[in-house]
Amino acid sequence: MTSSTWADALLVAVLLAPLAAVVLAVAAAVPNDDERWTTRGCAIAATGSVVLLVAGQHPHVSRLAPDDLALAAVAATALLALGVRTLARTPAVAAMVTVTACGITAGVPAQPSTVGPVLAIAAGVALLTLTRDSGRLSIAATSIAVVVIAAGVRTGGHRGAAVVIIGAALVAIVSSYSPRRAATVLMPLALLLGLHVGPGLAGTSTARWLTVVLGIAGAGLALLPSIAPRCAAPAMCAALVPWTLAAAVGPLAGTPVAARALAAGSVIALALGGPLALLAATPGAAVLAYAIADGHGWPRPVLAVLLVATVLGLTSAQAGQTAARLRGVDTMMLAAGVWFVVRPTSWAWTRLAGLRAYTDGTALAVVVAVIAGAVLTITGGRLATEPLTPWIVASEERAAVPSGRVGVVVVAAAVLMGLVAAALVRSPRL
Repeated sequence: MTSSTWADALLVAVLLAPLAAVVLAVAAAVPNDDERWTTRGCAIAATGSVVLLVAGQHPHVSRLAPDDLALAAVAATALLALGVRTLARTPAVAAMVTVTACGITAGVPAQPSTVGPVLAIAAGVALLTLTRDSGRLSIAATSIAVVVIAAGVRTGGHRGAAVVIIGAALVAIVSSYSPRRAATVLMPLALLLGLHVGPGLAGTSTARWLTVVLGIAGAGLALLPSIAPRCAAPAMCAALVPWTLAAAVGPLAGTPVAARALAAGSVIALALGGPLALLAATPGAAVLAYAIADGHGWPRPVLAVLLVATVLGLTSAQAGQTAARLRGVDTMMLAAGVWFVVRPTSWAWTRLAGLRAYTDGTALAVVVAVIAGAVLTITGGRLATEPLTPWIVASEERAAVPSGRVGVVVVAAAVLMGLVAAALVRSPRL
């Protein structure tokens, strides 16, 4: 693992930049200026973590030793914070970025912590109550999920690992239920915890049953708008979360390879929020489909049916908004999504393999798109981008939640659940 003095210093800057933004925002005491300081701090965190990832550095500072997956998760956390709607981009969101980044990077070289992420999620939920950007049901669900995760970590073994995966899935689903909300900051941390714990179940009967449960959850979230139109439909990327963790537990040979790619696609789809953003999940979905097709045992047909149901549910959905604006952070995520779909193997930290058929098909699709664009240009055709934008990004109005007074009971309950979780996983090391 490569590390250097400048990388260690940059890691400290990445972790402290959002928190420093909170301090400066309080010190400036300028009305309506909190959003700018939060944006600057999160931008520094995102840029620094990407630099470390691209440079192949693995800094080690005290009990913080992120690997390539952790650095990618820190970058995703900061970018999701930058994508939060303007009114909700408060200093509490910046503090959430610092807390979750510390949980993501906790551990020693080659041995990521499992206790650190649990404590970080608990603290993140407590800070989430201060943003006034999530409903009481969401906060209650994530608070309970934190205790479930902590109980699983304390129990240990295959049963404890399965409980941790279920709790992490609940946190990630709630966090991804709607794009551009403060809760999305917790999603990369929950996915990272699942990706670290999941491989310990590979090949076991627990993994097979847990994968089926997660597959049912993914199919249910994808089909929910069709089954219950009156219910508040989740963002379509929420259906990708259970499949990401299902791949991570390794029910069939080859499925763990798809987990990191599905995690990357889920984050990109959540950051953008539009239906077409789901295309970012195609590399991971392709690997998962290959693994299911080549697998053996009873989970193979069950997972195949559930995967088909998920795809049908996602492709039958329609754009949920009529107006959307493409912002700077959306442009960066869109570019990253296109890059990932066209050249997924260039994202070395995903460790994708066996994508020859996919890459050949993608290359052909790119050639067809270039030819079609040239024909449109020559013939004077026009491609209207405004009607296309809502299919790529979500509108801030759709993500808006009425901001009211923070309930003392809600804050106290979230803090209490966090203390219970900390008591369950108390340990001299993170």
